Amino acid sequence: MSTKETLNVSILGRNYTLLCTPNEKATLLAAVALVDKKMSTIHQQMSMSGHDKIAVFAALQIANELLQFNMHNTTQLESTQRIEHMARQIDDVINPPLSPLI
Repeated sequence: MSTKETLNVSILGRNYTLLCTPNEKATLLAAVALVDKKMSTIHQQMSMSGHDKIAVFAALQIANELLQFNMHNTTQLESTQRIEHMARQIDDVINPPLSPLI
C-alpha cells in the first residue's frame, strides 16, 4: 500500500488539504492549477461571486472540454479502424490469397 502525503493547495483564494500518493502528486497539482485557473477566469469574466456557483461553472466547462476531447478521440479511433479495414481490403484485392492446388 502506498503511503499518502498531505498536499496543501489554494483554489480561488481558499486553502484545501488533500491526500495523495507520491505517484498522484504531479497530476493532482496540475488538476488544482486547472481548476484554479478556470474558477479565476469565471470570477473575473462574469463578475460572479459565490464559490459554489463559480465551482459549478468551472466543473461544467471542464466536463464539456473532456467530453469534446473524448468524442474527438473516439472519432479519430473509428476513422483509424476504418482506414485499416479498407487497407486490408485493398491489400486482398492487390495480393489475393493463393488458392491451394488440388
